[in-house]
Amino acid sequence: MVETGNKFHDKVSRLISWAHWFTFFNMIIVSLIGLRYIAYSGMADSVAGVMYQFISLIGHFSFLCAAVFMVILFPLAFLIPFPRLYRFIAIFISTILITFLIIDTQIFKLYNFHLNPLIWHFLQTPAQVEQIYSINLHYISIPILFIIEFFVSYIVWKKCRILQAKRIGKPIAVVLFSAFIITHLAYIWADAKQYRPITQQKANYPLSYPMTARTFLKNQGWLSEDKLQESISRQGNEFKNELNYPITPLTFQPSQPAKNILLVTVEALRADMLNEQNMPKLYQLSQQGLNFTNHYSGASNRAQGIFSLFYALPNNYWSDITLNYIPPVFLNRLQHQHYHFGLFSSIGFNQPEFLQSSFSRLETEQLKNTSTTYGNEKITKQWQDWLNQQNDSNNWFSFLYYEQPDKSFSHNSDHVSFTDHTKKLELYQKQVAAIDQRIAQITKALKSKAQLQNTIVIITGTNAVSFAKDSSAESAINNAHVPLVVLWPGENSAQISRMTSHLDIVPTLMEKSLGSQSNANLYSSGQSLFDDSERQFLLSGDLNKYVVYEKHKITQFSNDGDLNSIDWNGKPLAEEEDNATLLINVVSQLRRFNR
Repeated sequence: MVETGNKFHDKVSRLISWAHWFTFFNMIIVSLIGLRYIAYSGMADSVAGVMYQFISLIGHFSFLCAAVFMVILFPLAFLIPFPRLYRFIAIFISTILITFLIIDTQIFKLYNFHLNPLIWHFLQTPAQVEQIYSINLHYISIPILFIIEFFVSYIVWKKCRILQAKRIGKPIAVVLFSAFIITHLAYIWADAKQYRPITQQKANYPLSYPMTARTFLKNQGWLSEDKLQESISRQGNEFKNELNYPITPLTFQPSQPAKNILLVTVEALRADMLNEQNMPKLYQLSQQGLNFTNHYSGASNRAQGIFSLFYALPNNYWSDITLNYIPPVFLNRLQHQHYHFGLFSSIGFNQPEFLQSSFSRLETEQLKNTSTTYGNEKITKQWQDWLNQQNDSNNWFSFLYYEQPDKSFSHNSDHVSFTDHTKKLELYQKQVAAIDQRIAQITKALKSKAQLQNTIVIITGTNAVSFAKDSSAESAINNAHVPLVVLWPGENSAQISRMTSHLDIVPTLMEKSLGSQSNANLYSSGQSLFDDSERQFLLSGDLNKYVVYEKHKITQFSNDGDLNSIDWNGKPLAEEEDNATLLINVVSQLRRFNR
C-alpha cells in the first residue's frame, strides 16, 4: 500500500482493505456452516436443482456477508480508525452473527423453521422445551468461534498487502456477485415454470427472499394460467410436491354403502345467528341433526376459511398449496370413487381458494365459466336443477357457497358509534335471514327427491364477523366462531359443546364415509367430529396473525414475535410460562407437512 502522507486516510484505507478480505474468509466459513441446511433439507430431485442448491448457497451467504460489510464494517472504519479496536469489534460482531447462524441451523433441523422473533420468544425459556437443550450446547461454540475469528483476523492483517498485490479481489467479487444474480434469475424462471426442484428451496436459507416475476410475465402475455397448470401437472409424477401431503400414502377399505355429501358454506356467518329469530329454518334443522355449538373456522377470513374446510390444514400452508395447485386428498378420494360433482358459488370460482387449490384438478361444467357471478337466489335454482338430473344410483358431492351481498357491515373503523353498529347489525341480520330461506329450499328439494336419508348435509360458515376492528379482543373472540349443523343419516340428534374446528370435517368424512383406514394426522391437523377426546387447542387467524383457542383463554401471536393472551371476556392476561410450550406445539403443527 502506498503511503499518501495523510495518516487518517491511510489508516482507513488499510482497515477497509483488511475488512474486505476478512469478510471474504467469513463468506467461506458461513457457506460451510450453510451446508447443514442442505443436509437437513435433503438433496434436490434433479441435476439443475442440485446445482441451484450450491450456487444459491454461495450467492446468498456471500450477499449476507457483503451486507454486513457495507452496513457495519465499512462505516465503522471511518468512525473507529484504530486498528486493534476496529478489528476486535469486527471479530466480536462476526462471532455473534455466526453463533446465531449455528443456532438457526439447529432450529431448522428440529422444526424446519428459521430463527425469528416468535422462535426467539420461546428460546428464552428453554426449561419448558426438552429439544432446546441441544441448542444450548451450541453456545459452547462461542469461544471456539472467537478464537477462529481472531486467527483469521490476524492472518489477514499480516497478509493483507500480499493478497492485494495478487489482484484476485475483483475476479472473486465478480464470481460471487454472479452467483447471487444467477440464483435470482434461476428462481424467476423456476417460479414461472413451477419447476419444483428449485421452487421447493425457497425457504432453505435464513433471510432468503428469492425474486419472482410471475405477475409481470402474465401481464406481458408471456405466461398463462393454462400453461402454468399444464407444467405443474406434467411434473406431478416426476418430482415431489412442495409439501409432504399426505405424509404417507393413505389406505382405504370401504365398509358401507357410500353416501352423497352436500357442503353448504355461508360467508361471514356468526354462530349466534343460529337461533329462532335470525335463522329459524336452520335452527329447526339443528334440532334434527348434530349441532356443534363451539365450532371454529380455520381462519378469520373467507379464503382461508374455505381452504381449511377442504384441506384440514392450518392456513400457513395456503401459499404452497395455491402456488402449486395441490389438490386436497379429500377431493382426490371422491374422484377415485367416481362421485359426480355439483359446484355452485354466488361469487363464481375465479378465486385462489377454488381454482388454485380445492378444485384445481376438477373439470366440471360449473368451473368452465369461472368469471361468472350469479347471486344466492340463482345458484339455489341451478342447484335444484342439477339435483333433479342426478341418477339415484350414482353418488354425488355438491358444494354451495352463499355470499353476503352487501359487505359494508364488515368495514370497521376504530370508533363505531352505537347507531352505526345497529345499522350494520340490522343489515347483516336481514341478509342472514334471506340465506336461511335458501337453505330451506335446499333441504326441501332433498326431501322431495327422497335424498335426505342418503345424504350427509354439512352447513357452516366460511368465517365469522365481529363488527369490530380486526385488532380488537372482540375480533379474536368472534371472527372464527361459526355454526356447524350436520345431518348424518343414522345419527341421532345432539347438541355438542366441546370445541371443534373446520379442520375436523375432512377427517370425519374420510373415516366415516369414504373408508379411510389411515390416521387423520397423516393428511390433516384435525380429528373426527365423532372423536370425543378433548384437544389442547384450536388454531385459527389469518396469514399475519395466528389465534389459538384454548378452554380458558385465547392467545394471539404473529411471526414478528408479538404475543398476547386474553380470557373469553376479552380481559388481557399476564404472560404465562406455559405459553412457550403452547407455541412449540403450534409451530410443530405449522411445519408438520413441510419437506
